[in-house]
Amino acid sequence: MKYSDCARRTGLALVLAVLTACASQPPDHGVEQAQAALLARGLDTRVTQDKFRGTLSRQRAVQAAILNHPSVRAEYARLNIAAADVVRASELLNPSLSLSWLDVSGGSNELTVGLAQSLAAVMLRPARRRIAAADYELAILSLADTLQELALDTESAWFALVAAEQELQVQTRASDTALWADQLGTRFASAGNITPLERAELAKGAAEARLALLEAERQRDRARILLDQQLALPHEDWSVPGSLPLPATEQPDPETLIARVLATHPALQALAWERKRLLSVGDEAKTESWLDDAEIGVEHERAGDERGTGPELAFRLPLWHRNAGTRLALAAELELLAAREAELRDQLPRQLRMQLAELARLRTAVQIREQDLLPALADEVGARQERVNFMLDGIFNLLASKQSELNAWRDHIATLAEYWQQEVELAGTVGRAATPAGDGLLDVSIIAPRKRSTPDPEPQPQHHHQHGGHH
Repeated sequence: MKYSDCARRTGLALVLAVLTACASQPPDHGVEQAQAALLARGLDTRVTQDKFRGTLSRQRAVQAAILNHPSVRAEYARLNIAAADVVRASELLNPSLSLSWLDVSGGSNELTVGLAQSLAAVMLRPARRRIAAADYELAILSLADTLQELALDTESAWFALVAAEQELQVQTRASDTALWADQLGTRFASAGNITPLERAELAKGAAEARLALLEAERQRDRARILLDQQLALPHEDWSVPGSLPLPATEQPDPETLIARVLATHPALQALAWERKRLLSVGDEAKTESWLDDAEIGVEHERAGDERGTGPELAFRLPLWHRNAGTRLALAAELELLAAREAELRDQLPRQLRMQLAELARLRTAVQIREQDLLPALADEVGARQERVNFMLDGIFNLLASKQSELNAWRDHIATLAEYWQQEVELAGTVGRAATPAGDGLLDVSIIAPRKRSTPDPEPQPQHHHQHGGHH
């Protein structure tokens, strides 16, 4: 078989065109882009190695978790896998080499050599690169979301431990008061100054106070374990402050916040990238329906003294299907994305309004206790002290007033702790990676005994074993 020089040159040009491709480098902007996204959400992840010893603020606790938690390492590995997929999508399939040798009657032979490259791989390469690039962007968003979730979970555990430490301080004082009342009741009962019923009530109160102290210690130790799991530090030489922050003074306007969330929420951004990816998949499916396993190449044939070289094209005829099922599935997935986006845009404002209303309620409860209830109870204890000094009331009346004050302090700490847990939930709904700064600290030292000129009948603190070594 003879071929013209033009045909040979055309075939060789086509082969060179399909076989020439630049090697693609894996993208490496993912970490920086994720850090920029988190910085926009209020979290700076650009931290250096630290031993994280001593008292940890919530910011340093978050930094420790980001540097040490195993989930971060796993997410970085997923990002590297997505980068490798970009390289894989840029690579062409290796060409196929075909050889045949035929013995022809008469003593001659015929040799055929063919070199072919998948035409589909060449034509679909740009679409596959776009799909892989979209997957890589989704992996970046996934990394940012994982770090954001880790940061908020760490803040939640940090608030829980600080609240548990502060509740333990108040419960220790309340238990000391009940135990001192029980000891005083023993002396009064020996002198015949109280009834058996009153004596039994004092003993019951002391036993309940001891159980409450054990429960407070258990809650503190449990909260420490949960935060320790978040920090993933190789040592236990760390602690948290002993005071919860007070609520932030400035509060966002609900409508302004909702408008910003609907414009910048990470979940909506992820849906946009997923839609872009699906559109690229649809383009690929349309092209693939025609190309399928098509190949282009060059074939050289030698038969005796005759030689021929020319291009070769082989493809399947799209008679039975044209990827209709794939296109229908893609259309359904795009509709599913649209439904998810509509649901988010409908539910986010409702959830934000509900959480903001709950925050406002908790903030008001904290203010009422801080400004009205606790000062009133402190004044009651002071007035009761004066009446005891002038023997107008009994010592047990004073102890009952003191217990009421301490119970109110425990409720105050619990309300403030609930407020900050609600702030963590709001941050997650809004798409922030950090809660706002507080306005001052809750100081429980003001419930310490006051100095008076007359003897103070208030109980002296009992010494308890410091359970867990983290009092």
